Amino acid sequence: PVGDTCQSISPLNQCCDPMTYPLLFPRGECSWNTGMEHVEERRTAKRTRVTQLQYYAYRLSQRNGFSILHNSGRPRHMQQNYQDAMAMVRKFGKPDLFLTFTCNPSWSKILNSMEGVQHPEDRPDIIARVFVMKLKELLEDICKHGIFGTVLAYIYVIEFQKRGLPHAHILLTLDSESTIRTKDDINKFVSAEVPDPCTDLRLFQIVTKCMVHGPCGTININSPCMRDGQCCKSFPKQFKDDPEENVNGYPIYRRRATEPVQVGKYSIDNRWVVPYNPWLLKKFNAHINVEVCASVKSV
Repeated sequence: PVGDTCQSISPLNQCCDPMTYPLLFPRGECSWNTGMEHVEERRTAKRTRVTQLQYYAYRLSQRNGFSILHNSGRPRHMQQNYQDAMAMVRKFGKPDLFLTFTCNPSWSKILNSMEGVQHPEDRPDIIARVFVMKLKELLEDICKHGIFGTVLAYIYVIEFQKRGLPHAHILLTLDSESTIRTKDDINKFVSAEVPDPCTDLRLFQIVTKCMVHGPCGTININSPCMRDGQCCKSFPKQFKDDPEENVNGYPIYRRRATEPVQVGKYSIDNRWVVPYNPWLLKKFNAHINVEVCASVKSV
């Protein structure tokens, strides 16, 4: 669109299909056009150009000799990755941190790439590309800049699920000097509380938007996390003035009994907050769950 007017495009235009089906033309290459010629061996005196029927039959036909899908995600690939992960554990020891990084469709890079009345859900190609860029930046901050300390090894997997946005699960193994051992170490790197809006308004806005679980339970029995009347993630948590270091593989984080805040139509306190790292949250403005692996059971 230019100004308030729209420009019509012919369905015979070679640029029509790439704009209509971006997943089939991820690089914006041209589609069929009226001047597309046959290859030499298929050309005849009466038929020198490719018809639409021939072109789309070629593009959409099933071929047994080649699959455009990547080999990842199959049982053999998963078993290979599992063995690689176990080899890393044998050499470097158990992981120290477990991160879950989820794409935020409200990132400016995504919104600025929308055209006209498009929404982020209309462009999964852009969402995937921006997410991978952000993930590389996150890994650089963790592994090269050492925000958690010196990283000996890391492994991650990216999941693209139909029901939600792309996200990555990351396991980090730190060296002995950077390992999170004490309650003070836990409080230094991980928070599970709603910050004070008077001291850090931006962090407060991100936490209440991206790091609040549910709510579920009696407040919302229709939440997706509900299983047989109970939250499968064990929310809401209990209030705790000081963290406990190892309970079933994970620590119990500090969640003090402070005044609840209003998030949408629900009143939320620290029991509903997913653990996070304040520095990472403010930089990436996305859901980044940070969990301390207190024992190998958490893996």
